[in-house]
Amino acid sequence: MENAELKSLVKYDYDVIDAEETISKAISMLEGGKKGAILVKEGEEIVGVIRERDLMRGCVMVNPHETKIKNFMIKTGILKLEELTIECVARRFIEDSTPFVLVETDGKYGAIYINDFLNAVKSEFENVKARDVMNPEVITINERESAAKALAMMRNHGIDRLVVIDDNHRVVGIVTGKDIIDRVISPKKESRLGGGSGKIERSLSIMVESVMSYPVVTADRLDPVSKIINLMIENNISSVVITRDGIPEGIVIKKDLLEILIKKKTPAEFHVQFITKGVTMDEFDRQAVMKDLERFMRKFRNFLGEAALFVYVKRHKENFRGLPLIHVRMKLTSDKGTFFVTGESWGVEFAINATLKKLERAVLQQKELLLDHRMIKKFYEETIS
Repeated sequence: MENAELKSLVKYDYDVIDAEETISKAISMLEGGKKGAILVKEGEEIVGVIRERDLMRGCVMVNPHETKIKNFMIKTGILKLEELTIECVARRFIEDSTPFVLVETDGKYGAIYINDFLNAVKSEFENVKARDVMNPEVITINERESAAKALAMMRNHGIDRLVVIDDNHRVVGIVTGKDIIDRVISPKKESRLGGGSGKIERSLSIMVESVMSYPVVTADRLDPVSKIINLMIENNISSVVITRDGIPEGIVIKKDLLEILIKKKTPAEFHVQFITKGVTMDEFDRQAVMKDLERFMRKFRNFLGEAALFVYVKRHKENFRGLPLIHVRMKLTSDKGTFFVTGESWGVEFAINATLKKLERAVLQQKELLLDHRMIKKFYEETIS
C-alpha cells in the first residue's frame, strides 16, 4: 500500500474539546450520535484524545459534572501526513491503544480509523488463515459466575474481555469490562445519586449471563483473515472467537492483526516491541529492559525460527514501599507456535524479569515436548525397520 492510499483513509470528522471542560460534556457528544475521534486541546494545541471507555470509567470513579477532561485524556503520538506507512500506522494503533490514529499536516488534524485501516490492508493477509493469527490461550468464564469474578479475571490476565461458556464448554457470549460498567456499575452509582428510573439496583454478584453480549460472532480456524476482518467491520466488534463444534479454540482481536502487520513489514532475525501504559522509564532503564528481551530472543533463536515478541506493561494504582504494582503481558509468535504469559509484581524491572522467566519456561516445555515427540517417532521407525 502506497502513501497516497493511506492518505485517502484520513478523515476530518473528529470533535475537539477543551481539557478544562468536564467529562459530562464529552459524554453528551457521544450521546448526540457523534462516535468519531474526540481530540483534547489546551489553548490552540492538541495534547491528547479521550476514548469512550475512559469516559465510562470516569463516570464510575468521579462526579462527571465536576471532573475535568484532562484527568482522563491520554496522550497519543501524531503522525505526519508524509510519514504514513503501514508499519507506522499499525504501531501507532498498538502503542496508543485507540480506535483511531491522529495525522497532522500544516496544523490541520485528521484521523485514520481502525476499521478503515484493516479493510484497506486485507490484501496483506493473502493466504493467511485464522489459525495463523489467533491466540490459542482463550480465557473463559462460566455463564453462572459473578460479574465480580469476571472483573478479577480480566485484571489478573491483563485483558478487557472474557469468552463466556456453558457447562458443556460451548461459547454462549462475550463479557467485557465495558459491559459490566454499562450494565452494573453505572446504574448502581446513578441510583445512589438519586437518579435512575426506579429499576432494581444491580450488584457485582449478578451472574455473567445477565450482562454478557450475545450471540457471539465466531469463525473457523481455516477461515481466511480477510473474512475475520469483514466480520469485525460488519458487526462493529474488536474480536472474533474461533470455535470447533461450538467449543472455543482461539480468539482473534484487532491487536493480533496489527502485530502481524508490524512483523511482516519489519523483516528481521527477530522482532521485539515494548509498549508501556502509565509507566515512566528513563532511557537507560528502557535500554536495559530491551537488552534482556533481545537476549532472550537470541537464546532461543535456533529453536523459534522467525519470531516476534510483544511486551505490554501496565501500571496499577497500588503501591508498596514506593514501588508501583506492574502488570506485564507477553505474546511471542514464532514458527514453533504462539506463547502467551502474564505476570504481576512490584516495580517495572522485577515484573518484566519475572514474566520473562515464565515465558522461558513455556518455551522450554514446548521444546522438550517436541523433542519427546521426535524421540518417540524415531523409536517406532527403528523398531518397525
